[in-house]
Amino acid sequence: MTRGTVALAIGAVVWCAFVIASTFLPGGPSWPPVAVHLPGFLVVPVVLHTLFRARSHALLCLAHVPKWVMFTGFAIAVGGWLFSFGAITGKPGTETLCAVAGLVIVLHVAFGLIGVGMVRAGR
Repeated sequence: MTRGTVALAIGAVVWCAFVIASTFLPGGPSWPPVAVHLPGFLVVPVVLHTLFRARSHALLCLAHVPKWVMFTGFAIAVGGWLFSFGAITGKPGTETLCAVAGLVIVLHVAFGLIGVGMVRAGR
């Protein structure tokens, strides 16, 4: 189940990154807010499963994550954070979409990294 949680987190991050990237294209599609709300709702099982399994060992699980995965995840989370508070936005009118997608990226990366550590630790 933990591998499925990690796969779900990766899929949500890739989808939100695709939605954000499409807001920069001049002729790109105009996404409705539900395009990122679904991955936003998918963060609930990721968080609940990760917190239930990791409990007080979340930092210990992060210690098992390979350095290159941790640094890549950190860079992706910083990018999502920049979108979530509006430092970077796409076309005019997509500010809310980018903010929600950025927040979803940050949450999925954080709990996905804990999940990766849980898989490597055998939990």
